[in-house]
Amino acid sequence: MPIDGKLLEGKVAVVTGGAGGIGGAICTLFAEHGADVVIADIDRDRTTEVAKSVRKQGRRAVGVVADLTKKRGVDRLVKATAEQFGRADILVNGLGHHLSTGGPFENSTEAQWQALYEVNLLHVFRVTQAFVPGMKKRGWGRIVNFSSVEGVRSAPALAVYASFKRAIDGFTKSLAVDLARHGILVNALGVDKTKAYQVGFYELPPEYEKLVETFIPAGHYAEGLDVAKVALFLASDLNTWVVGHTVIADGGTLSAGGWFRTPKRWTNQPLLTQYIETDPAINERRPPMVQ
Repeated sequence: MPIDGKLLEGKVAVVTGGAGGIGGAICTLFAEHGADVVIADIDRDRTTEVAKSVRKQGRRAVGVVADLTKKRGVDRLVKATAEQFGRADILVNGLGHHLSTGGPFENSTEAQWQALYEVNLLHVFRVTQAFVPGMKKRGWGRIVNFSSVEGVRSAPALAVYASFKRAIDGFTKSLAVDLARHGILVNALGVDKTKAYQVGFYELPPEYEKLVETFIPAGHYAEGLDVAKVALFLASDLNTWVVGHTVIADGGTLSAGGWFRTPKRWTNQPLLTQYIETDPAINERRPPMVQ
């Protein structure tokens, strides 16, 4: 198969959270590579727009506006997919959210835990369980679960959210081992520093931009397409041997491990970044490490 060809020709992809910044990019890129797409999201207007972008690529699109945290929403998605396409070859479990429930764990409530469970993990179980039997029957399938770097490192004030993201990684590993012999490859994507609606990126003040190179080794935020390209690899026949892994797409933030870059040098003491350029004493004691 030529790498520059259509990698998903004739496939049917279901993308949950498909109207988001990352999900929408995945739907459009998959269509560009020949897939028909089912877009599942709670936002009607954005779902309609993503469906239009899929059709512009000459592929069929079905928008399913549903709350996938509820079983009836999942049932609606499964029914619509069956009626329109009769199958799902690729499943991207992209729905997830921190729900702005940050704060001391001891102040959190069971209702908040339940809401985080439903939006980050429970629907993944339900949707995956619905589509796996058909993939098994056909002997081919790809499942991409969305995790986060917060499931690998830590997320201060978001302990419950991070726990469910870690659970996605464990679910991915175990399910992948079960399904690989059936031709179904299951992997996860751990994302960070990507423009997405739920992180409020577009609400940040302009002066924040000048700090981006300090804490992202790649030097910039990712667009949804940057992550979509990784999902395309995992969902296509380019991937034949990656099984049960969480692929981190973060511009290097996890690998940096708490190190921050300034024009003069790297530092693991972020409060010093504001002084490194102006304090002669600091610059004299520590020669430049970054030219």
